[in-house]
Amino acid sequence: MGQPIDPPIANQVADPADPSSHRAQQLTRELVESADLILAMGSEHRRYILDEWPSAARKTFIIGHAAREVASIPADAGLHDVADHLWHHRSTGPRDEVDDPYRRGDGAAIKAATTIDTHLEDILPRLQEMIARR
Repeated sequence: MGQPIDPPIANQVADPADPSSHRAQQLTRELVESADLILAMGSEHRRYILDEWPSAARKTFIIGHAAREVASIPADAGLHDVADHLWHHRSTGPRDEVDDPYRRGDGAAIKAATTIDTHLEDILPRLQEMIARR
């Protein structure tokens, strides 16, 4: 806990972000309970969360699944509808998970960062659209 970002991953953080200010944080009951949506990088991460907090099942998803499904959320849906939509459209795809790059060097870091960025490019604009409609 409190560890800085692994240097190969930190090198992938785009300016103007400052990766040196980011620190690892242990997932806690309080964080899980306060979250509306939890995006895990892989199935083993999701499984860990659900083993610890089974009640989080309806709001915990693999990032790639969320990226695939977010476009099909109804146009009039609000932020409060996202997790419910993902729950009712559960599926798995071959590119849903992000391989853990920790201590695996620059190549793994680049691949992970690219995959995360690609998924977020699908997710964030849709969420921002929902926020703008509020």
